[in-house]
Amino acid sequence: EVFNAPGETMWKLWKQDNSSNNSNNKKTTKHYKSFQKLSWATTGYHYDWTQRSYDKTAHSPMPTLLHRVSTLFALTALRYYHHPGTKPENPTNGSTSFQFTPSACIVNYYNPKSLMGGHRDDLELALDKPIVSLSLGRPAIFLLGGPTKDDAPIRPILVRPGDVMMMGGDCRLNFHGMARLLPQRLPFGTGTAPWPEQQVSLESLVVS
Repeated sequence: EVFNAPGETMWKLWKQDNSSNNSNNKKTTKHYKSFQKLSWATTGYHYDWTQRSYDKTAHSPMPTLLHRVSTLFALTALRYYHHPGTKPENPTNGSTSFQFTPSACIVNYYNPKSLMGGHRDDLELALDKPIVSLSLGRPAIFLLGGPTKDDAPIRPILVRPGDVMMMGGDCRLNFHGMARLLPQRLPFGTGTAPWPEQQVSLESLVVS
């Protein structure tokens, strides 16, 4: 696992890597072989993919803007979910409240050939709080399944740059994944969209 030094943001390291790759004297950063091969990064409590657990001894600050945006959407969803006009049939946890403090963010990077298989985000202690997922970059096809891998149907959902996906309530523990990125070309032959080659998905979660 790689930890950035103080003052070394992902944006700064990406610019350094991109600049060196475009120069005649190519030099990779000391942190990553190539940002084109970077699959994920974390802020807040770091997730151990091998152990499938959050390491509370490994923690980095949550970006202020991400904290504010995810909290805004989460609180809006929680209030709507418990509005008198809505009647949830199977709430995930009876302790749901209107408090939301994001404590972990997993940033997933996708290139045109990558995908993410079906999985559940079921290791957080606060399962009564929603997942807030923000998509940036290329449009992509998000897949939403049911509580088990055998449940049907699997719903394909188009996510575009700037879209926010919420998973809470009855679907908080549903299987989900990313099928593929979509081409850069806009529909009806209108040209090429000004989107980068990659797609980035940021998931804010409440660990405890």
